Amino acid sequence: QGGRISAQGEALLSESPEAHLTVKADRFALLQRVDRRVVISGDAQASFNQDDIKVDGQLQVDEGLIDITRSDAPTIGDDVNVLNRPGEDPEDQAEAASNGNGNGAKRKLNANVAVDLGHKLKLKGKGLDAFLAGKLRLTTPSNRPALNGTVHVENGTFAAYGQKLVIERGDVVFTGAIENPRLDILAMRPQSPTASASDVKVGVNITGTAQDPRVRLYSDPSMSETEKLSWLVLGRAPTGLGGADLGLLQSAAVALLSGEGSSPSDNLVAMLGLDELSVRQTENAGSTVRDTVVNLGKQVSKYWYVGYERNLNATSGNWQLIYRLAQRFTVRA
Repeated sequence: QGGRISAQGEALLSESPEAHLTVKADRFALLQRVDRRVVISGDAQASFNQDDIKVDGQLQVDEGLIDITRSDAPTIGDDVNVLNRPGEDPEDQAEAASNGNGNGAKRKLNANVAVDLGHKLKLKGKGLDAFLAGKLRLTTPSNRPALNGTVHVENGTFAAYGQKLVIERGDVVFTGAIENPRLDILAMRPQSPTASASDVKVGVNITGTAQDPRVRLYSDPSMSETEKLSWLVLGRAPTGLGGADLGLLQSAAVALLSGEGSSPSDNLVAMLGLDELSVRQTENAGSTVRDTVVNLGKQVSKYWYVGYERNLNATSGNWQLIYRLAQRFTVRA
C-alpha cells in the first residue's frame, strides 16, 4: 500500500562527486504517521555536487490527512548538535562532522517544486474539519523552506460557539513563511429546518495570521454583538430572553475559553448519531409558566430532515418530516 518511487540517472564518484537523478513517484506514501498521512504522485529532477543541491519538480497530493488535534512531543532545536548520542558510534559522529554535518560547510539547497494539493487532502483539528485544495510553490531561499500560493477550504465545517458552522469562504494565503500564513475564513451558522425562515445570516469571520488570528462575529444585516451571539447560539433575536436562554449564552461565552476539544454535549450527539439535540422553553400566553421542549433531529440527506419534539409536561410528542424545496421554502408534515 506504499505506492512506488523510482530514480534513474548517473553519478560521478571522485574527489568532487556529483550526481544527476530523475525521480518519479506513483501514489507514493510520503508520510504514514497516525496524524500525518500524505500520498503523492509526480516527478522531480535533482542534481548534487560538493557545494549545492538543486531540485525541480511537480508533485500532486493524491490523498492525505493532517490531524492537528494531537500534540507533538518536544524536540531539540535545529541549533543544537548532540555529540555521543546513545546508540551512535563516536567515531561515526566525528566522521559525519568532518563531512559537513557539524562545523563543516553546509550545502546550499535550491528547490523549486510546484505542489498541487488535489481535492482529497483533509485537515482536522482545533474545531476545523475540511478538505484542502490549491496550488503552492516550494522554494528554499537562504536554505530555509518557503511557500507561496493560496490554499482553499472545500466542504468544511468549523465548530465554534456550540455550533457546527459551514465554511462558505476559506482561504489560507502563503507568502513565504510556512508557519504563519494569512487567514480569510467565513463560517456561517446553518439555518435549522425547524426554525422559521429568516433573512438574518450570522457566523464567524477569521482573519489575521495563523500565529495571530482575529476571530469576530459576523452578521448580515449588521447588528450588535449581543444580537449576533443570540442569533448564532439560539437562532433568534435576544428580545424576551428567559433565564435558560441567558444561561445558554453564558455557556457559549465560556466555550470561548475552553480551548480545543469537543464538549460533552458534542460527544453525546455524535454517539447518538444525531445532528440536533436542543432544549428550549416556550412562552405561554397569559401565564408566566414556561414549558420545556426537547428537540431531536437528523439530517438524513441534503434536503430531508427527520425530527422529534416532546414537551416534558405533555404525555406525547410529535414527529416532523421536513423537505427543503429552496433556501427559504420548506414543506413539513
